[in-house]
Amino acid sequence: MSTTTAVPAGLTPREDQILELVGDGLTNREIGARLGIAEKTVKNTMTMVLAKLGMHRRSQAAVWVTVRRVTQGRPVPLAG
Repeated sequence: MSTTTAVPAGLTPREDQILELVGDGLTNREIGARLGIAEKTVKNTMTMVLAKLGMHRRSQAAVWVTVRRVTQGRPVPLAG
């Protein structure tokens, strides 16, 4: 997955990539399978992402991604 938007300050491109997939509603296992990395690596990366963004919950990060997409005029995936 690639985006045409800038990576938020403090996040690596890989962290942003994983964050975007969280915003798509994927689980750690699904993200790991898609990127060819271990589920534990995804979990550890999300721990770092949450800390960098000052968040405590994955759901906060998913909402943050959705808001970012809307403000940038990018499509927001619909559930279901």
